Amino acid sequence: MSDQPRPPLAESLPRLARRLGASYPRLGPGPTSRLPGVLGRFTSVPALRRAASATFINYYAYATPPRPRALTMHADYTTWTGLNDAQYTGRHLPPATPEEVAAWPDEKDVVALFRREREIPSTDTSVWFMFFAQWFTDSFLRTSREDFRRNTSTQNIDLCQIYGLGPRQTRMLRSGHGGRLKSQLIDGEEFPTYLLTDRVAGEPRRFRPEFEGLHDERFVIDTILGGAGDERSDQVFAVGLEHGNATIGNTLFNVLFLREHNRVAGLLAGAHPDWDDDRLFETTRNVLIVLLLKVVVEDYIRHIGPFDFALEAVPFIADKERWNRPNRIAIEFNLLYRWHSLVPESIGTGDARLRPSDFLNNNALVVDRGFDALVTQCSQSPAAKIGLFNTPTFLVDRSRPDHPSLEERTVALMRKARLASYNDYRASYGLRRMRSYEDLTSDAVVRERLQALYGPDIDALEWYVGIFAEEYPDYLMMGDLLMTMVANDAFTQALTNPLLARSVFNAATFSAEGLEVITGTASLADIVARNAGRPDDVVATFTCAPRGG
Repeated sequence: MSDQPRPPLAESLPRLARRLGASYPRLGPGPTSRLPGVLGRFTSVPALRRAASATFINYYAYATPPRPRALTMHADYTTWTGLNDAQYTGRHLPPATPEEVAAWPDEKDVVALFRREREIPSTDTSVWFMFFAQWFTDSFLRTSREDFRRNTSTQNIDLCQIYGLGPRQTRMLRSGHGGRLKSQLIDGEEFPTYLLTDRVAGEPRRFRPEFEGLHDERFVIDTILGGAGDERSDQVFAVGLEHGNATIGNTLFNVLFLREHNRVAGLLAGAHPDWDDDRLFETTRNVLIVLLLKVVVEDYIRHIGPFDFALEAVPFIADKERWNRPNRIAIEFNLLYRWHSLVPESIGTGDARLRPSDFLNNNALVVDRGFDALVTQCSQSPAAKIGLFNTPTFLVDRSRPDHPSLEERTVALMRKARLASYNDYRASYGLRRMRSYEDLTSDAVVRERLQALYGPDIDALEWYVGIFAEEYPDYLMMGDLLMTMVANDAFTQALTNPLLARSVFNAATFSAEGLEVITGTASLADIVARNAGRPDDVVATFTCAPRGG
C-alpha cells in the first residue's frame, strides 16, 4: 500500500462525472465535503447512478488491503489456525508494543471520557436508525463469553436474527407449513410465538419444550432478563438470537422481518402449489436476506456516507473485485460499532415519552402500543450524536458494584486486544496522520482532556478514543476514520454474500415472484409499509430533524 494518503472521495466522484459529461462546481477538500444538490439529478439516470455507486463502493472497499488478513486474535503473528479457524476474530493491525501499552492511561479514566455531561442531539439521525444499527450488528458481532479472542458469529449477513445461528435453531423457529416461521396473532397483529413457559408459583421460568436448545437458557433468563420482572418476561418472543428481545428496537425489527418472511412465503405458496415446505422456506429466506442486503447498502450506508445520493447495491460488483473474499469479523469492526452515544435520554415527548427503562426488555410495550405507532415514534425522534462525553450514564456507570458497565466492558476488550494507535489506523486506511490535537478537534475541552491523559503527542492516542473524538461537520454522523472503516467493512462483507453472485442471483434461486419482490423494494420503508396496519400513516426513516428543528 502506498505511504501517500489516497485522494479524497470528494475528488473521485466529480472526476467520474466529468468523464460522463457532467459539470460540477469546485468542491472543498476532504472526504467529508458534500457534492452539490445536482448530484441527485445526476444519479437519477440509472446508468450514471450505477457508475457513481460503483465508484463510491470501490473507494471504500479498497480503503485498506483486502482480506484475508494476516493477523487474527489467535496470536500476535500469522498462524495457520488463525487463518483458517473463523472462530478466532480477525484484526487489521499488529498489536501495540509493550512500551505503548505501558503508557496508556488507566481504564477508568478512559471510560470517563464517554460519560454524558449533557445530551447532544444528532442533527439528522433518528432513533429508528439507532435501533436498526443495534439489531443489524448484533447478528454478527458476537464476542465469545468464554474467550475474548473468539466469536460465535456466522461471519455473514444472513438474518440469523429471525432464522437462528444454525440448522437446529432454524428448525425450532419454522412452523413446518407453507415455508412459514412460527407466529401468533395478538389483537389481529402478527408476532413471534412466546419463548418461556407459563408462570407457575415456586417454579423457575424455563423455555417452552419446543425451544429447548434455541439459546443458552440460563443466560437468557438470569442475565438478559434479570430484573425484567414476570410481566415483561411473559411476553418474550422466540427469535433467532439471545438478545432479540433486549430492546424494543430489536423486537420491532424481528417482528418486521418475520412478517415479511411469512408474507413472501404466502405469495410463493400461492404461485407454486407444488412446492413443499422446505422449498418454500429456503426460497423465501433467500429473498429476505437479499432484501436486508439492499437495505444495508441503499439505506443504512447511504445515511452514514458523506454523499446524499441514491446509492445502489451494484449487481455483481464483487465478482470482478479483489475484495471479494470470505468474510471474517475483525476486532476493530466489533469495537467501532459501540455507538452507545446514539442512545438519547428519552424517545418521544408528552405522554408517549419513553425512558431507557421503557425500551429495555419490554415487548409488552410493542404489543400494547402497536407496531405502527412505535416505528413512527422512533422515526420522528432524534438519536443523540456520536462522540465523546455523550454516552448515557446507565451505559457508563455500574448498576451494581460487581457488574461492569457496557462502556467498561468495551474499554476492557480494547485493552485486551492491545490495539494500535488512532494515527496508525488512519494511515492504514489511506488517511493522513493527524499532526496535533488541533487537527483532531476544535473543541478545547476535548483537547485538554485528551492531552491530560495521553500527553502532547497525538501519536499516543488510542484508536477507540480517537474515532469518537474526531470532529465532523453537522451534515455527517461520524468522523472520517470511523466512516471509512464502517463503509469498508459493510461493503466488503455485504456485497460478497453468495446470493449476490452472478451465478446465483437468478429466478432459480429466488423464483420470478421473489425477484419481483427484490427489484420492487426500494427502501426499508417499503418493507415497513407492506407489513403495517396503516401503511399510509406509518413513518419509517433513518433521517430525523433535531429537537426543535
